Amino acid sequence: MKNLISTLTVIITFLLTVHLKAQEKQVTNSLLWEVSGKGLSKPSYIYGTIHMICEPDFIIQDKTKQAFEKSEELVMEINLADPLELAELQKSMVSPIPLSKKLSAEQFRLLDSVLSLKTGINLQSLDQFSLLALNSFTISKTLPCTDIKLYELEFLNLAKAQNKPTGALETVKQQIEYFSKAFTDDILVEQIINFDQYKSVFAELINAYKVEDLNKLEMILKDKRYGSTEESDKWMLQIRNAEWVKKMPEMMTTKSCFFAVGAGHLPGKDGILHLLKTQGYTVKPISN
Repeated sequence: MKNLISTLTVIITFLLTVHLKAQEKQVTNSLLWEVSGKGLSKPSYIYGTIHMICEPDFIIQDKTKQAFEKSEELVMEINLADPLELAELQKSMVSPIPLSKKLSAEQFRLLDSVLSLKTGINLQSLDQFSLLALNSFTISKTLPCTDIKLYELEFLNLAKAQNKPTGALETVKQQIEYFSKAFTDDILVEQIINFDQYKSVFAELINAYKVEDLNKLEMILKDKRYGSTEESDKWMLQIRNAEWVKKMPEMMTTKSCFFAVGAGHLPGKDGILHLLKTQGYTVKPISN
């Protein structure tokens, strides 16, 4: 159980950004972008991550490694190097109300059936988990592998190896609060029940990610199988991105930053690339 909680603690961080949509087309295929101008003495970089991916599909290209080496600080959505933040994240994995009491009898039965069939674990053994943790666990099982890589963890390891400090754009409490406002319990339950549909669209998302196609990612993230709604866009994309771009200028002024955030935050009129451009920064893709 402790190992399962530890795994979920890491995974859930990146699942918080999976339900994002974008609306403005990007003409260049790239997950890595350079931010300069507006008085910055050094450029900073933005890299779009995916919350989880099979090890054979995982790659950090030379262009990304070079940008990382040039930067002076790693900035993620939350600071995974902060023990207090990790403790808060683990705390969010457990629900004060057992799922057997939180869910209706029919919901519990359906979820138990899906989990038992698709993961080999019955719901009773996960009764103390929050719905968010249960959702995270189930989504991790849609991948066709057991060796899962997480980009944020790899960047964190690189930062440690290169003695770079780490920062964050928000706290765990803020992120969990955004998620709870964006998605109802019914939506989380529905996603788990629709395991096979989610597996299919997630596979499409990974294929688009591997070729750095933000246009395709944008289109896939609009798929109703992700449970996206106007309300989820508001809390998970619009409000968070607006808050982030208020903080990023001060960070970039004092040092060159490498921002590693969910790729869904990059494109669109509400995406951080466009929002930084409207502030007067030069934002350009790094293709090779």
